[in-house]
Amino acid sequence: MQIHTKKDILSFMKAIKAHYDGHVVVPEEPINLPVNTPVRVLVPEADDSAAVTKAFAKLSEAAFSRIWDNDDDAAYDKL
Repeated sequence: MQIHTKKDILSFMKAIKAHYDGHVVVPEEPINLPVNTPVRVLVPEADDSAAVTKAFAKLSEAAFSRIWDNDDDAAYDKL
C-alpha cells in the first residue's frame, strides 16, 4: 500500500497491519526488511478507529480523484 498525500504519492512508504502484544509491535503480514532496519510506528492517541479511517480516507481522496476521474469510469457516476 502506498501512502497518499495531497501533494505527492510516497511510494517509498508502506502501511502494514500490526498489533501490540504487551511487549512489542507484531506485524500481521510478512514484511521484507533487513534486521535492525529503523521503522516509524504511528499510533493513534485515542482508540477511535473511525476517526483514523476517516483521516486516511481524506488523505486518499486526491489520489482516487486522479485515478477514477476519467471517461471510462463515468458510467459509475450514475450508480
